[in-house]
Amino acid sequence: MIQPQPPFQLITGKYLVDGKGGALLERGAVLLEGGKIRAVGPQSKVAAPEGAPVDVHDFPDGTILPGLIDVHTHLNYPGDGTHTDQWMKESDDILLMQSIANARQYLNLGVTTIRDNGSKNNTTLSLREGIRRGLAAGPRLILCGNPLTITGGHMWQMGGQADGVDGVIAAVRRVLKMGADYIKVAATGGTTLGTYPNLPAYNPDELRALIGEVHKFQKRVAAHVHATQAIIDLQEAGLSGRDMIIHCTWREPDGSSRYRQDVAARIAELGAWVNPTLHQAIGSKRERLREKGNTVGLTPAERARLDELERLYPERLEQIRQMADAGIKFVTGTDCGWGQVPFNEIHKEMDLLVQAGLSPMRAILSATRDAAESVGVGEVVGTLEPGKAADVAVFRGVPHRDVNDIANVLAVFQGGKRVR
Repeated sequence: MIQPQPPFQLITGKYLVDGKGGALLERGAVLLEGGKIRAVGPQSKVAAPEGAPVDVHDFPDGTILPGLIDVHTHLNYPGDGTHTDQWMKESDDILLMQSIANARQYLNLGVTTIRDNGSKNNTTLSLREGIRRGLAAGPRLILCGNPLTITGGHMWQMGGQADGVDGVIAAVRRVLKMGADYIKVAATGGTTLGTYPNLPAYNPDELRALIGEVHKFQKRVAAHVHATQAIIDLQEAGLSGRDMIIHCTWREPDGSSRYRQDVAARIAELGAWVNPTLHQAIGSKRERLREKGNTVGLTPAERARLDELERLYPERLEQIRQMADAGIKFVTGTDCGWGQVPFNEIHKEMDLLVQAGLSPMRAILSATRDAAESVGVGEVVGTLEPGKAADVAVFRGVPHRDVNDIANVLAVFQGGKRVR
């Protein structure tokens, strides 16, 4: 006979980071009551009501954190280097099954909430309904469904092509009707073949109409942007502190990257969040080419690509340092699934933020409290506080000193249920 789970669960560890930005707590504890957090504090002061049955989960070498949040994923993709143009030829059934596998894996690694940044047709919307019904396991999903893009633009295969003022307004309404939580827009091209990452995609009047329509319905905009001119266009079109700039790689029309202090100051003034996807842009490819070079060797084309990445690596980290000095707010989003970023490397994205000058604790906040605030779920998750959802992750080691310890997962709780 299956015994019912006690209403209370007590999680104890060597350290606790509550995600609120305060001091680290040694010998910390979190008390869960059903699907909510009941109490957080020192082990000496946190306990279930006297006489109440309680399950105790003790991790003497573990650090307790809020469940992690990745603000940029692509559940449809395998993360094995398959090009987007090739992978989008797969059927919706295969894309849904890939999404199910990715969601389950990420949840087991301590990522309890994700914002997916673009999927084909209804695939991730179907997954979210399947998770709600208990047919699949996965993180809490915040979805845009089909990203909006110009005809033939970046991610056009996903079903969100829209042009002209009337066209983008209609597309916003259509995607929201499908059940999207926010609107993703490809404001420049990207790795989709035949697109132009160094140039704006939408005209200023189209952007004004799109952002205005999204804000009218009190939703958020997440803009894929490489070109600096497109950042300026978004600012002029009404981008706000509720919205997000993705990538933000400062590209000029000739493909060079030139940091613009004046534009960065405006981003900070607006309060818009920035998700720089460092591991996708400079970390993953460099790491894998280095590994291949040390084993079987590189082709001339691969050697040239690695040399380019070695040049870009310090340049990009320096840009992030300057952006942080300007007051820009960063959040962790890996772009996992896309390219060569699988669903198990969130710690590497956080580590690159640390290499760019953020403290390890600040990097943790970028994947907990700040991430939750940036996607509009800060009242529910992101910190360990009484009344919030019981999303908790425990890692072996000291991630507040070395975020790479986030790779060492000991336990994951989502909504009070232990999933690992």
